[in-house]
Amino acid sequence: MNASRLAVSLGLDRLFHEIVAAALAAWGWHLLDVEEGHPFSIDAAEIVLVSGIGTVDALIDRVRSAKERFPSGRVVLFGSELSDYDLVRLIEAGTAAHVSNTDNLGELIDVLEMVRNNCAPTSGRITQLVLNTIRQRSREPMGSAEPQLTMRENEILSLIRAGLSNKEIAVQLRIAPNTVKNHVHHLLEKLKVRSRHEAAWLEARSVHGLLRASRTGTDI
Repeated sequence: MNASRLAVSLGLDRLFHEIVAAALAAWGWHLLDVEEGHPFSIDAAEIVLVSGIGTVDALIDRVRSAKERFPSGRVVLFGSELSDYDLVRLIEAGTAAHVSNTDNLGELIDVLEMVRNNCAPTSGRITQLVLNTIRQRSREPMGSAEPQLTMRENEILSLIRAGLSNKEIAVQLRIAPNTVKNHVHHLLEKLKVRSRHEAAWLEARSVHGLLRASRTGTDI
């Protein structure tokens, strides 16, 4: 085994892992499945190949889990189509590179080698987007007062973060869907965001003591 090209996979199903592992082996990579419990040092793997299947919130949790389990590993998100906004969120969570489901094996190999050599395979467009986001946040007042949400609004915000729709929230809280919609409208105004998606991101960042999310997004 060439330890300098050791990678691990996280979240890939068994068949997909074996197919990818066989393809990468021809290029000198040894891919191990985290779920198989291989006895290797957490410092050995330079790359953590993370499955990109699932919701953006699920991917963020998966990336964070990968960073916790392999602190020295560089996370490569594999097999997903993402918006610029969501990709910035995943970069903030610890993603070093992203390989979409339309890329080929050669492009995957190129990304792995670039990440291994501490190069950034991100496009100029995404790099500019990240820089613009950083600039925008740096202009925001650090001491601004936190918005005061009601107990019900905080409940609904937590359920939005959990991925529930307005109808599902209404069922869980035993209130009318229109009432949920009104609460969502009010909490978005208080948080000064434009979408429930952005509100969920803002709430998650607040829990982890991070800076306020940028004021971008789409309407409900």
